[in-house]
Amino acid sequence: MTAPTIVGVEPGSPAERAGARPGDRLVSINRRRPRDIIDYQYLSADAALDVRLRRGPSLCSGSPQPGPDRASPSAARGGGAPLALRVEKDPAEPLGLRFAAELFDGLRTCTNRCAFCFVHQLPRGLRRSLYVLDDDYRLSFLHGNFITLTNLGETDLRRIIRQRLSPLYVSVHATDPEVRNRLMRCRRGAEILPMLRRLTRAGIQIHAQVVLCPGLNDGEVLERTVADLAALRPGIASLAIVPVGLTSHRERLPCLRPVTPAIARDLLEWIHLRQRRFLKEAGSRFMFAADELYVMAGAGVPSARAYEGFPQLENGVGLVRRFLDQVRRARVPPQVRGRSATLVTGTSAAPLVQQLADRLAEAGVRVQVAPIRNRLLGESVTVAGLLAGRDVIRQLRRRWLGEVVIVPAVALREGAFLDDVTLDDARAALGIPVLAAATPGEAVRALRSF
Repeated sequence: MTAPTIVGVEPGSPAERAGARPGDRLVSINRRRPRDIIDYQYLSADAALDVRLRRGPSLCSGSPQPGPDRASPSAARGGGAPLALRVEKDPAEPLGLRFAAELFDGLRTCTNRCAFCFVHQLPRGLRRSLYVLDDDYRLSFLHGNFITLTNLGETDLRRIIRQRLSPLYVSVHATDPEVRNRLMRCRRGAEILPMLRRLTRAGIQIHAQVVLCPGLNDGEVLERTVADLAALRPGIASLAIVPVGLTSHRERLPCLRPVTPAIARDLLEWIHLRQRRFLKEAGSRFMFAADELYVMAGAGVPSARAYEGFPQLENGVGLVRRFLDQVRRARVPPQVRGRSATLVTGTSAAPLVQQLADRLAEAGVRVQVAPIRNRLLGESVTVAGLLAGRDVIRQLRRRWLGEVVIVPAVALREGAFLDDVTLDDARAALGIPVLAAATPGEAVRALRSF
């Protein structure tokens, strides 16, 4: 395992006072090598620290720091003069080191071959990070990424429990081992209930999800899955039911049925019935439907209270309700009167974004909603978060757009759409400012900013 490079040292921190510098490599803390940022935080919480570094090449030799394409062989091997620092600090005080990556020993990737895996349904030429099949429990703890638990060994389980890496976000899909193996084609880990029982008994909280594939894990299989997970409450804190997402790039992949509006309506009725039962039994609805199911069914979404704190908001459970409430509370200042804009969204969210447009129109803003059809992934993919920049440009070009185009921030990562088209690219192609907004309030501020 390569010692991680320190990219920054907080001014006035214990690390700076002890002599650590950017470019150094962290070898160990109290004779233990951190595998990731979690280990680093865990180990550096002590009051007395023995920190072992290797001096960075530029600092031990006086030569300029090599760039990423010119790194010296000794730097790549973690070379450099060894340095021992003795640090005395308050246990609550951070050590003060910053690193370029959170995982020092590399990303744990997924070894399953799920029939519905979205990564396998992507065309070539998109943002490189989209093709990474991460299945790392550390990213689940740090960022809420969903994991399958199929690549956890005994050492991993003991570490999760010892360091209290909770909550975790787990893709269950089915508790029946045969069905889970059929869905995920996992080499091991199809028997998930023993692992869930062990984690929850140890106090690890889990938010679970089922990606629903009609004909495979619905019906009696879903009944069993929900019952098995509900039996592990409150350790299993919530369960989301999410419809399978299918793109037009499924060559050589198993044939799967989509969730239709009729299926969505029946499923919502089934979920709501069990929510009422769970609420009466244990004071929590426990199971929640993804927003896509309400949109597919043409049904109104529940109140904010019904989402019980939005435990799976990043999984698309409650985003619609949060958006509608934000529209209702949004204040439109008089300074935007007379402005004009185009609000971009996916086709499924267009009626919701229209409510924001109506609110802006009442305040004197000339605004239109532009639902973008997903030509890149297929028109069955309707969510705003998977819009391609090329689709946005092609479908907006030669149209009246007003003074500014506002795109959903959820479609971007580091300023780029999934096809690596940037906001600057869109501005150049359309000839007017293109801004991103994550909320109705940000959309209003965008109208004032150009």
